[in-house]
Amino acid sequence: MSTPIIEYIAENIKDSIDLIVAGEVYNQTLSAVRPKRTDFRNASWDDLTVLINQMSSRELESASMTKEWAQQFLLVAIVVDSDDSTDPIDTRLNQVRGDIEKKLAEDLTRGGYAIDTEINESTPWIDDEGRLSGVAVLITVHYRTKDNDPYTKG
Repeated sequence: MSTPIIEYIAENIKDSIDLIVAGEVYNQTLSAVRPKRTDFRNASWDDLTVLINQMSSRELESASMTKEWAQQFLLVAIVVDSDDSTDPIDTRLNQVRGDIEKKLAEDLTRGGYAIDTEINESTPWIDDEGRLSGVAVLITVHYRTKDNDPYTKG
């Protein structure tokens, strides 16, 4: 069974996030999840979980015999401070965002499957019930496949 190039890219993003461990280089230890359901709002997620959501893609102009794509991913990090925390929640949100952006910038080619990874924007969020908060980071991965063959790099 063949694997589409975009799937290799999505797995690379997950694996990269899983390598973020608090220490000298990063502030937080993150754990990536690619949700197994499209409606995952009722699931419970732990602090410092990053949901990898594949969003819209668009075809770009490309050379003959290839297709070039811009695929967006929304990385939704859950960040919940305890009532005992003395630091502002914004501090942890900024650390998580910084950790994600730093790690993704280490390999913009996503293991050699992409042309580039672009970090677009980030947005802090809070759920309707005030139980969960976090930061969402939108990225765009540019990649190329052979024309009419999403399984082969172009």
